[in-house]
Amino acid sequence: MFRNILYLVIIAILLFILYRLLWVDVKKEAILRTKMNYETEVKEICAEENVPYNYILALIILECSGRKPAQSRFEPAVYDKLKQLRNGELGRYSTLSASQVRGMSDGTLRLLATSWGALQLMGYHCFELGVPIDELINQNSSLRIGIRWCKKTYGNYLINQNFSDAFHAHNTGKPMPFFGITTTHDPQYVFRGMRYMSMFEELEN
Repeated sequence: MFRNILYLVIIAILLFILYRLLWVDVKKEAILRTKMNYETEVKEICAEENVPYNYILALIILECSGRKPAQSRFEPAVYDKLKQLRNGELGRYSTLSASQVRGMSDGTLRLLATSWGALQLMGYHCFELGVPIDELINQNSSLRIGIRWCKKTYGNYLINQNFSDAFHAHNTGKPMPFFGITTTHDPQYVFRGMRYMSMFEELEN
């Protein structure tokens, strides 16, 4: 009895994943917009950094729909955590230690709690790459910094072409969970990313 129930659960999960793979909401206008706004720059940076450009182009659609300039997005929950970190109520938050934000103003913490650029990189990630927050905010440098962060943070997935893990890691900080049940803010985030990658590849052929 238990075994039959387990089989049914597994089949249901597999059918759910198949449904997600086959019925993915993609927008062709976002592809054209991304190619027009970012393709040349992305190809140049990715050639220098040895990062697959189709992945970055797909990621840009997921994060900013290919719009240029990309809009910033303030995250109140992150801001609250950073204030707790600064005030000594937390020992660490994500990749940050309390010493890194000690004495910072509320205004600076807001910048760190905002996502910037075409890849919507959180401001506090500037510490990981050793760059000032101003460079991440600057539209002329944010894309290169974002691509370098992707390479530094989960570049092993990109090297091994584990793109589903890469998309999931970019959004959540973790690879795809077991059985492909995503924990991204958009349940289709990974599947849309994979579909956009294949569509960019088709346009190249």
